[in-house]
Amino acid sequence: MDNQILGIELSSKLKDLIDKVKSALSNNKSVAVAQAWGILQLAVAETIQIIEDNNPSLKGSNKKEIALSMISNFYDKVFLVVNIPFVPVMFQPIIQKYIKILLMLLVSSTIDSMVEIFRKTGIFDDPNTVDPSVDNIPKVSDK
Repeated sequence: MDNQILGIELSSKLKDLIDKVKSALSNNKSVAVAQAWGILQLAVAETIQIIEDNNPSLKGSNKKEIALSMISNFYDKVFLVVNIPFVPVMFQPIIQKYIKILLMLLVSSTIDSMVEIFRKTGIFDDPNTVDPSVDNIPKVSDK
């Protein structure tokens, strides 16, 4: 899964994000879990857009599977060690795979939430086709 994951090539935007994060973290041997989570949220938003732009006709479950694979690949390329505060250094290597599993569970929920928000705000759809029940705030022109 070098530059391709399930048939979707990593876009230059995601590659740029990987390079920028690697550069920013180059002097650090480890990353705090909160910092890793913030970076993953950016990667999730970018990944969702990439998948929607490249394969809008795929079913939602397939898109999510691709997104999770892309984010997992992103995680592996960017984070060497993710630290949890108050866990002794000698136990950190033991729990690394569990930290990734936990963060990927959070990523899965974040994907669902972001897709729902993107749909409701019209990012994925033509604004004229957005469900009118989403925008129920009266406008000046409606009065």
